[in-house]
Amino acid sequence: MPEMEESMSVPRLTVLIPVYNGENYLRETIESVLAQSYPATEVLVINDGSTDQTSAIARSFGNRIRLIEQRNAGVSGARNLGIALASTEWIALMDHDDLWEVNHLENLTKAIAGHPRADLCYTGRRHLVTHPETGLFLRGDVVNVARESDIGTVLQERCPFMPSSVAIRRSSVMDIGGFDGRHSNGQDWDLWLRLFYHGAQFVHWPEPTLLYRVHPESRTNRPLTALNHYKNVVEQNIIPRLPFIQRITHGPLVISRLEGEASLLLRQNGMPGAIPLMLRSIARHPFHDIRRYRIVSHMLLRGYPRNEAPISGSNAMTSSDLTLSSNHGKVRSANP
Repeated sequence: MPEMEESMSVPRLTVLIPVYNGENYLRETIESVLAQSYPATEVLVINDGSTDQTSAIARSFGNRIRLIEQRNAGVSGARNLGIALASTEWIALMDHDDLWEVNHLENLTKAIAGHPRADLCYTGRRHLVTHPETGLFLRGDVVNVARESDIGTVLQERCPFMPSSVAIRRSSVMDIGGFDGRHSNGQDWDLWLRLFYHGAQFVHWPEPTLLYRVHPESRTNRPLTALNHYKNVVEQNIIPRLPFIQRITHGPLVISRLEGEASLLLRQNGMPGAIPLMLRSIARHPFHDIRRYRIVSHMLLRGYPRNEAPISGSNAMTSSDLTLSSNHGKVRSANP
């Protein structure tokens, strides 16, 4: 790619990898980063107080990466430290268990070079799923990602892209205070929203160069806890900016959708609370997705499991009982 390297408009990139107890996937992730056709200026691995072999794995790469150790502060704290220490204006985020196609950074630099006023660039993604017999990760479906022309609408409803698909302008992130450590899930959605409201320019590169690894460890173990964080993002960043009527209609719709997704994850993982949460989703907003009625009917016809509790009374679920399966829970942290 010599013609790109000669251009003064092509940015230098820091790759930032926060990791907590990532020994199962970190080596492959770092190898993926180091194999890029457009090399990063530096690769920062922020070890967020891991108690496994994370540090040893990172050190095995020698001076090809920079390992930074910190006491556990959660993924937001790790990312904020890396952003503060980065030597370049542009930072490519990477979760410790994801992979990149070899041209991922090359495509991001093309997007940045073509949009000098950009603050955030993001690519498409493809899921890597586990083969049920061999346990090997295979390329799965390409996930449609919102175009920049739709980003304002989509951000009001969901988190449209994963951190590992993103390059961010360092100064723009620091201007709004970085990632919010109060959220143990949904930190990325919160940051994208705050950047958008701050007037940031988003740029989409559609090729799916992020390989998003889906595995049991990537699913959070407390769906209600994560759900509460997502609800906080909606209530803090979205609802206050809506016209009055939309506050009454759109806010409950988004939270209802989050509750429905959490219910499905609970059921999938064999955890209690799926039926009452789906009923809560329907009660909050009865009209947005009729599939919920079929799902809850199926659940009810099969009967409550012995550990399934109704939503009210002394056995009601609390916010400490539950979590969503999403990108927000992907980076593991010891913080609640």
